[in-house]
Amino acid sequence: MKQGFQSLNRALTGCTTIIAAAATFFCAQGNDPGTDKVEKEPLIGTIVGVEEFNKVVSTAGERLLMFDLYADWCMPCRILSPLLEKIAGERRDKVSIYKINIDKSRDIAGALGVTGIPFVVYVKNREGVYALTGVQSRETYLRVIDQFAASSSPKDIEPDGTIVGGVRVIRLNPATTPGDIYVYRGETVTLVLDTILFPYSVHIPGLNVSREGAVGKRLDITFKAEETGVYPVFCNGDCPTGDGAQYGRIIVMEYKGASGVKFNELAVDEAVALMKTKPLILDVRTPKEYHAGHIEGAKLIPLQQLEERIGELSGFREGDILIYCRSGNRSTVAAEILIRNGFKKTHHLKSGVIGWQKAGKKLVK
Repeated sequence: MKQGFQSLNRALTGCTTIIAAAATFFCAQGNDPGTDKVEKEPLIGTIVGVEEFNKVVSTAGERLLMFDLYADWCMPCRILSPLLEKIAGERRDKVSIYKINIDKSRDIAGALGVTGIPFVVYVKNREGVYALTGVQSRETYLRVIDQFAASSSPKDIEPDGTIVGGVRVIRLNPATTPGDIYVYRGETVTLVLDTILFPYSVHIPGLNVSREGAVGKRLDITFKAEETGVYPVFCNGDCPTGDGAQYGRIIVMEYKGASGVKFNELAVDEAVALMKTKPLILDVRTPKEYHAGHIEGAKLIPLQQLEERIGELSGFREGDILIYCRSGNRSTVAAEILIRNGFKKTHHLKSGVIGWQKAGKKLVK
């Protein structure tokens, strides 16, 4: 997760000015980037001491750097090492990765304020841009690389997990820390922690979530992401971050559609105006809700059935579709599903049936 980088950047500045660089790191090692020898070098470099750290940081230019601070006695570090080897091969065009043994480079570890390992810090243009403590998922490391490698400003962030039956399912390993978990506002989210082997409980105070795991069973944690924001996740028990420590963060984002695709959030009067053009009106609530009262002419496909029944809407891939639910949450998820399946013009009633009725509009049965 992102750290307070003012202190980290001060540390980087201190490290990179301790010893003046007389030559670039590659020249010092005898490697000419323009020769075939570069291809024979290890995917992950090793740094020992401030001087080498100084040379790498000061000569990298806009190249993204990734430093893995570890120790030989650290079991999570051993788990992370082969994962970073694979990432180094997959993203060698975007990032340079280096390992730093904290027992051999205590000065660097102290300067960077390392309090737990493995500690992975990303650096660009001599500034720390992101840091992660503990073993994270492969997707977490790749996401940060893709965010910061291409430009100094992050790209749009994709959510984690997959949509299954209208629910975003995100699988986690209880032996590692997930870091930041990204979801969209309006989604129902289930975090699935594989078999629990020790006493374990997860708490998300901002979302009123508190679940206790049973040894020998998996732990499912389901919540509704109703409001955008950042929600810390805490773990009690034999947790990778330590008993009672912050385990990660749920980051709830607003869904904004995709490039080249129309996605609109409509107020009631805007929805009424659109209805005059005869769009498909799609109700994604439950059958019980639908039969209790729905917008005239609406087609019912409950959200949990939408992906399986997407073929019923194939004639509307290029046309306008107005989606609604009770409050505007499920319709956002439905719009995401439609856009992912190639629908070009999706709109959702932001306030749902609740707003529709407050505006004095009628429902039919």
